[in-house]
Amino acid sequence: MSTSHSTKTTLPAAFARHYEKLGIDSNLRARLETSASRIFDLGRRTTEQTFEIGNHLDEAAVLLYEGVFDKWVKNRCGIAPRTARGYMSVFRNLSDFRDELVDLSVGPTALFHLAHATHEQIREAIAHAEEHGQLRVSDVKDIVANGEEAEDKGARRDVFAAGGVTGLKALIAIKTRDGLKLLIARIKMICDIIKAALEKPRVIKDTLAKEINDPACIARLELENLAMFVQPINDPRRNACPIEFPKDSEWGRVADVLVTLGAKENWPKMAELRGWLHMEVLPVLEWAISKDRKPKWPLAPADDLVVVAAVGDAAELMPEAEAERVDAPVEVDANPDRFAERFGDALEAATGGMMTVSRETPKVRKPLAKVPPLAPEAAVGDFVETSADETSMDEASSSPAMTA
Repeated sequence: MSTSHSTKTTLPAAFARHYEKLGIDSNLRARLETSASRIFDLGRRTTEQTFEIGNHLDEAAVLLYEGVFDKWVKNRCGIAPRTARGYMSVFRNLSDFRDELVDLSVGPTALFHLAHATHEQIREAIAHAEEHGQLRVSDVKDIVANGEEAEDKGARRDVFAAGGVTGLKALIAIKTRDGLKLLIARIKMICDIIKAALEKPRVIKDTLAKEINDPACIARLELENLAMFVQPINDPRRNACPIEFPKDSEWGRVADVLVTLGAKENWPKMAELRGWLHMEVLPVLEWAISKDRKPKWPLAPADDLVVVAAVGDAAELMPEAEAERVDAPVEVDANPDRFAERFGDALEAATGGMMTVSRETPKVRKPLAKVPPLAPEAAVGDFVETSADETSMDEASSSPAMTA
């Protein structure tokens, strides 16, 4: 007690200025100094002392506003505000079990966690300590976690018992919250598996398919179930199905990627697999689970894509792709023989010589000025043998005039 009195009368100038800065008057300052001196006198933090420190801090906290108390306990007592609240929680919530906990010598950190438990959980923790001779922090966490899990299950049962629009909204909220977490976690798992496969020198298609086929199928169903409505269908095997995303939409592309990932038969060939996974699959899936407010779509717009035909290891731009581009001028090769030659070479190379294109250019025919009438039908017996010269003269006389 003499130490406390000495502390009050010989307050260092730095602490005096601190009290003045906080706006604490002299009478209140004396009471706070009493609490501070008692905290310093306790020294070693045993179980009993943990309760006593909590008592002194609780007395000081009643005298000060929360923000002022945090500054005082940190600067005057050398205790972090969060730790101070732990001591006060022990004193406020565990005083009914103080004797038992002191006898068991439960450490301060375990007491801090136990202070937020229910009475049933505290009893369970004490029984555990009596049985095992100690109570560790991990033991307290397990006891509290199991109690919270049981409480959540009870709350979940209550939600499924609630009726009406209010109960339906509660079910939808649970599905949206938990379903979204599951979908994000599943897509992230797929991305992690693909990234791990791409880090290896060779992507083994069968091994990768076994790991992500089923998760991709489930993720697609979860996505449709969370985001899309249901529509009736005229199928004797099914009465309804989810409405599909618009085919030209970004989320439609996400769904298509998941569909493709769900069936190995739809994957590209081995030569194109690594590029497909790196350039399309990963960017699309990471866009779907991005936490950015407005994530940028990673793929080029559909109107910017070009049709490319692979010829061996090379690739040429097909002329029809240039013709379909609105923003590109249409260029026509003035030399048809050159175009036929290029197309023929490409076709032969692509088919291994199984298909060829004739290099002969058809002759240009002049249009008829007038279509000649059909000759009258004649019986077979009416034909008479004529000489070649007569036939030529007849044909020449009956041929219509040609126009340039």
